[in-house]
Parts: sequence; structure tokens; C-alpha cells
Amino acid sequence: MGLFSKWAARKTAEEDPTGKGTGPSVTRLVSNRLVQAALSRWSSSKDARTFAEVLRQCVTGELLLDATGSVLADPAHGFHAGDTLSIASRTDEQGRRLLLAFTSNERLAEYRRGEHPVSLVQPAAAVLAQAAADYDGIAIDAGSDDLCIAFADEIRRHLTDDPALNEPLKTALVERTVPWEELLNLVQRTPTVFIALAKVRDEAGTVTGVRIPTAKGKNGETYSVAFTSPAEVWAWSPPEDAQATGIANVARVAMEQSHDGVLLNPAGQSVVISPAELQRFA
Repeated sequence: MGLFSKWAARKTAEEDPTGKGTGPSVTRLVSNRLVQAALSRWSSSKDARTFAEVLRQCVTGELLLDATGSVLADPAHGFHAGDTLSIASRTDEQGRRLLLAFTSNERLAEYRRGEHPVSLVQPAAAVLAQAAADYDGIAIDAGSDDLCIAFADEIRRHLTDDPALNEPLKTALVERTVPWEELLNLVQRTPTVFIALAKVRDEAGTVTGVRIPTAKGKNGETYSVAFTSPAEVWAWSPPEDAQATGIANVARVAMEQSHDGVLLNPAGQSVVISPAELQRFA
């Protein structure tokens, strides 16, 4: 299931009439600066790389849903039994229904233009999953110059059928609060990572094979590269294909080719895993 259903929200209110349990949060402030920065780049230059940049950053942190149309007896204290939850969406010119999501309370307030907005705080990856499963896509920061629309098939292509697939690892790379040894253990437990595949063409332009690109370090190092999602691949190099694999395979190739390690998520919030540390994966 996605982030919630009307049944789940109603069930929470019935089981937790005080509103102090695990029900949806409608009071906490949110400001997802990583997604905002990606949206700004998308607004300035709309291309495959900046689009992938937006989606890759939507795997961590939180987004706000517009619940202004909900009927709440006490908005300051969340949902209670008898309240009605209404999540805003909009329909584009082709009749596609888009879930509305916002990166901050301020941007939601700007969209609502003077109304008293009610927001629902949710994990960003869960919002993307819901948009792909129950809607035709998502509109992020509607009403602003940074609006980005991603349709359901684009979400699934960039973030797989499960946008939260590698959320713990991506979050650890972003937040930088996990001890290094714990991060290595997290990488080892990650069931699926992605590699980039570049098409090899002959002089006539016919595809004759594929190669696995590497990355260069500042001092001439050569790194194998791995990614937490296809979106990470295309934020780094849009022309490539993304292929799912295991970290053990990436580690084995890096050691066989005598590379200087594995560079994880080279588009940003990246880390290098040294050859000695790769032994545990292979």
C-alpha cells in the first residue's frame, strides 16, 4: 500500500481518538531544501538530468500534502473520530489526475493564496509511491515557478515500483550522521543497487554492445560506480541505461579491474568505498 488510504486514515482516528498516536501529522513544519534546490535547477534548465535530479531527491525527507479541504474538529491536534480527510489533487488538460505535494508550508500557503492551509506530513518516498499507484502522477510545488510534474510511468521508471527501495541508504548518505562502519553494514544489507550501462556503437551508429562507465577522481583515480536508484544514474549521466544488480557484483568487478574503489551516487551526497573495504561485499 502507498502512504495511506482513506480506510487507513479513518481506522487510525477510530483506534486513536486522542489523536496522539501514529495518525497523520497536520501541524509540523516542513522544509525539504534538497528537493527545493533540485526544483530550482529544473526550473532554470528543463532536461533529463535536472528532471532526474528532482526525483532522486524525493526519496528522502518529507513532503506536504494539501489537506485544506478536510473537515477537522480540532486542526491543531490532528485527526479524530468523525473527521473527514480530503487530499487535494488537480487534473491537467488531458484529464490526468495529479497528486499535489509541497516542499514547505510556505509554498503550500502561497498556493492556497490567503486560505488557512491544512497540511499532511508524509515521507517523500511514500508520497511518490502513492502518486504512481493511485494517481496519474504528481505536481510538486504547484503555483510556484519551480513546479515539476512527474507522471506515474516516469516515477516508476526513475524510482522503480517501490520508490522507498533504498530509502535507508539514500537517507544515510544525505544526513551523514551514521558512523562509517554502520554505513558499510547498511550498504552490505542493501539488496539492490544500480549500475550504468553505456551503449557501444560502430561507425554506422549500430549498437554493438554495452560497457560499464567508470568515474575519475581529482587525482586520476578510477572508480566503479553504483547508484541507489535509476534516477541517480540519470542525474549523473542521462544517456546511459540503468541496470539493477547486487553490491557484491559491483565490488567484484571493482577488485578484478583494480579500481580505486566504488563511488556510490556520484551525482551528489556520494561516498567512496575503498578496495580494502570492498572485501566484505565480494
